[in-house]
Amino acid sequence: MTNLISGKEALIALANGEAVEWRHPERDWFIAPRCNMRTQDFFSGVYQFRLKPKTIKLNGIEVPAPFEPRVGGTYWCFSTQTILGYSHNVYVSEQDDRRFMNMGVWRTEDEIKQVVAALRQVFGGVVKALGEVS
Repeated sequence: MTNLISGKEALIALANGEAVEWRHPERDWFIAPRCNMRTQDFFSGVYQFRLKPKTIKLNGIEVPAPFEPRVGGTYWCFSTQTILGYSHNVYVSEQDDRRFMNMGVWRTEDEIKQVVAALRQVFGGVVKALGEVS
């Protein structure tokens, strides 16, 4: 699981007004301020923490928000070169990657899948293997 933060980082983020989520491994995420967690729970090693993922709306459909990749980091983007409608790259620089990043980039394949599915829903069809829209 990527994007996990430590209990200490979670407490600092909460103190700074950021939305933090917690969970037992392999269970659903819960918003930390809306629970009965004690300070020691953040250091117990039992829970996982992350910053609540940011989202945007595409024509009323909530999807993960794009992000700014770091040099050497993998990102997922739209691609007209694949049947899936998306692909991934390793970020080199704005100069080298701008053609892939012009519509935004996402951290994970799961995130880009959600965005592509939402766009297909907005346009009223599913793109088939030969590029046809039904």
